[in-house]
Amino acid sequence: MNKIIKILVLDDQIGMRKSLGILLRKEGFHVEEAENGEQAIAYLEKDYYDLVITDMKMSPGTGLDVLYYVKERHPQTDVIIMTGYGTVDSAVLAMKIGALDYISKPFKNEEILHRVRKSMSHRETVRELSSLQQKSIASENNKIPILGISAAMKEIVSTVQKIAKTDISVLITGETGTGKSLIAKTIHNLSSRADKPFISINCASVPENLLESELFGHEKGAFTGALLARKGLFEAADGGSVFLDEIGSMPLALQAKLLDVLQERSIRRIGSNETKAINVRIISATNADLNNAINSGLFRRDLYFRIKVAHIHVPPLKEHSEDIPFLARHFLETAGRELNKTDIQLSQDALEFLLHYDFPGNVRELSNAISGAIAITENNVISAQDLALTLTKSLFVISSLSPLEKDLQSSSLEEWEKDIIAESIKKNSGNLSKVCSELKIGRTTLWRKMKKYNIQ
Repeated sequence: MNKIIKILVLDDQIGMRKSLGILLRKEGFHVEEAENGEQAIAYLEKDYYDLVITDMKMSPGTGLDVLYYVKERHPQTDVIIMTGYGTVDSAVLAMKIGALDYISKPFKNEEILHRVRKSMSHRETVRELSSLQQKSIASENNKIPILGISAAMKEIVSTVQKIAKTDISVLITGETGTGKSLIAKTIHNLSSRADKPFISINCASVPENLLESELFGHEKGAFTGALLARKGLFEAADGGSVFLDEIGSMPLALQAKLLDVLQERSIRRIGSNETKAINVRIISATNADLNNAINSGLFRRDLYFRIKVAHIHVPPLKEHSEDIPFLARHFLETAGRELNKTDIQLSQDALEFLLHYDFPGNVRELSNAISGAIAITENNVISAQDLALTLTKSLFVISSLSPLEKDLQSSSLEEWEKDIIAESIKKNSGNLSKVCSELKIGRTTLWRKMKKYNIQ
């Protein structure tokens, strides 16, 4: 380690305190020991510690007293709570106040070392997030968004920087909500075309009979309702970039015309015999498997190779979940400013909740969930329940938690889950098919939950 990690251990049982101190020193940590909360606070007033490991019940000064002090005076210091039999409720409270983790006595050496390593990993993530947040301010001038801290997203940023300097066509693939349009905009902003138009169109959202006119324009009287001549997007973007989102939805007839545009670098308005030279860069995106579409005769193979000179695949959020804390805090900051709640925070249980959610809507769903939670929370701390109310599949995220995490969250999320099911059954007059549809779950899962909560 480049930096010696300082840990404060406090327990009124001298045997536990000394043995834990010996274990941690063998691992290379600097350790101080205290026998009660009052003594620990005296240590904390004189020096900074990276981690505090404290028993819950001591006198004078309990573990909660120390936790409150640390969160107020040293918010960057992690706290791990040690609990005896029958004090799980106190541990739950400690986690809500801001403890990083808790461990029940008696425990094995490897169990406490695992939690200490978790703290070190957490601190490294916080430092990297802080660094990235500082870089993001400077990166606005360079027009490079910080997409995440994971290796996968850093690789995408590196690829974007390389291909942006060229004029080649780019195909961006990935599930809905992964940030494909942001990447397309970034490619344009980093290119020599940045001062020219960037015009996007979602090919799936425009009716087939209007899409051709939107892309290529039309002359006056070209069809019923064409009262005036109109430029298409390619003309309007001349010198810049055109972003064709969901290109996999483009009809075959238009695919042929688009291929001509790419080959001839010219367009012809509907109802006109004249061609007009254009200079645009084509950036495309799709959430569909274009290879399957080609094999099914729904997408032209020659067009596919024209638009895929460079390829960027954006993974779903669940495949780079290490980015969730960074993205959540980023959205917390930006949405908080928009909603005039700049002092808003994310509780530890909320962060754990997010880390166990699979995000079918990807980054977009995370952004919307944070905005929604900010809007509905009654204080400046977003809880897991606040987030659960805003997420598509949140109701049964608890089923994926470990036994330890289930114990921790049972007093809050499971009660909320029971109430939601009972309310839905009442609202739908006992029609379980409607309940399953509303809650987006299967009948078997619903029966299991009803049995668990004794819901009639």
